[in-house]
Amino acid sequence: MRSIIPLYRVLFVDARLPFKKYWCFCRRYSATNLYTAFPNSDYEDPQPGPRDAIFVAMSGGVDSSVVASLMASRYQNVTGVYMTNWTMPRTPRREIQKRSQMTAVMSKDPAVIARLQKEELEKEKQDLESGLLCSETDWSDVQAVCSQLKIPSIRLSFEKDYWTDVFEPMLRGYAAGQTPNPDVNCNKFIKFGRLYDKIEQMAEERGAKRWWLVSGHYARTGKHIFTGQTHLLRPLDTKKDQTYYLSNIDYQRLPNILFPLHKFTKSEIRQLAVDRGLATAYRPDSQGLCFVAPSIGANAATKAHQEGKPIIKSSGYSHFRDFLAEYIETQPGDVVTVDGEVVGKHEGLWNFTIGQRSGVSMPQGNPDYHGVWYVVDKRASSNEIVIAQGRVNKWSFSTAVTCSDWTWMTDSSEIEKLPDLALEQKIQARIRSLSTPVPVSNLEILPNDKVKIEFVEQQHGVAHGQTTVLYYGDRLIGGGPVEERTLPENISF
Repeated sequence: MRSIIPLYRVLFVDARLPFKKYWCFCRRYSATNLYTAFPNSDYEDPQPGPRDAIFVAMSGGVDSSVVASLMASRYQNVTGVYMTNWTMPRTPRREIQKRSQMTAVMSKDPAVIARLQKEELEKEKQDLESGLLCSETDWSDVQAVCSQLKIPSIRLSFEKDYWTDVFEPMLRGYAAGQTPNPDVNCNKFIKFGRLYDKIEQMAEERGAKRWWLVSGHYARTGKHIFTGQTHLLRPLDTKKDQTYYLSNIDYQRLPNILFPLHKFTKSEIRQLAVDRGLATAYRPDSQGLCFVAPSIGANAATKAHQEGKPIIKSSGYSHFRDFLAEYIETQPGDVVTVDGEVVGKHEGLWNFTIGQRSGVSMPQGNPDYHGVWYVVDKRASSNEIVIAQGRVNKWSFSTAVTCSDWTWMTDSSEIEKLPDLALEQKIQARIRSLSTPVPVSNLEILPNDKVKIEFVEQQHGVAHGQTTVLYYGDRLIGGGPVEERTLPENISF
């Protein structure tokens, strides 16, 4: 019973608990199950009041459209908000330049030029409908849905902020051989940073006593029934769980954030969109950055559905590395084996990811080189890609990671108790967005916003710069990028 008192004092404020709740708490968190993670039954969903100002962050996709519909059907003071973070067309820049150059040199006849310009305008119209003009396509679909729901829509530009806080750090990370996740920084600095601040300002200008930022993420903000604290929780549909991407937002902002989709599966959301006749009902889901892997607009998607045709994505970049190649200069270097043998050349560390096939053609007649070789390390200091034989090899595993720039989703009084919970394997780690959380055997909280996480079992394919997050049951408690990984004992490069 010795451990009950300190954890009780840290996690709960007994003076604020009515006797009935206090008795229930003591029963639930007895000595045998004190360290059991809070079950979802211990949480309730925050409920906006009838006069609260509700701002729905809308992307033009089906998820945020359904969120707007759910809010508009229950509340009166609802506004759709669209963020412009990127105004460049989704078409690769070299294709745009080629098209413009052809228009300029094909003729000097005014009549021909006029015809070409007319064709160009028609092409731009088609691009808008098919999704090539990223922000314009999405904004058009947001307006269409808001018009259906009879709610106002506004457009805000955070393009400069996105470039400074998300895009440029991503480029620097890739150029240095890391594998950063721009979605994590976008949520931290833009959606739940700049947008949150702007909505707070607009709510104040409107005289709203209470306001909410509502998003279509598959996550949950739950109010704990004993402490009154708001925590970030995993959703019902764990296959669509997006808490990983929310791991770096300011947890003190959670009381003003709603994620209504936490109780639905993706298929249910799609059906709701169809049943409610939303303009975006048949628009395919976006995959990654919208300007890299584009999704066609609502009109084109609906037309394809009505005609019984497959709903395909618009043209763009075949590979993410093709997109990066337009912003990062070529940096040739060697591809080496774990033994140091040079077996090929590369055009830049950013072309490779830990755990992927190397693409190097090895002499298959020699048994020492037989099979497929995989990337196991990227050496920024020597500009080398290191490869090893076979996907599952001893160099591709890590026993621990050290993360920097760590963001905690809880206060300091709870943080100090987490190492004890880790020793009892009550903390889990996720090293990729959709990987299964794995038990942690040890958690060391280091100076300068760093943590060291040791895994119960070795983890495959950990990459520098990749975000790692921690959970206590379904509750996300923190996250940060990998600065260093620890190889298994007696293994080195």
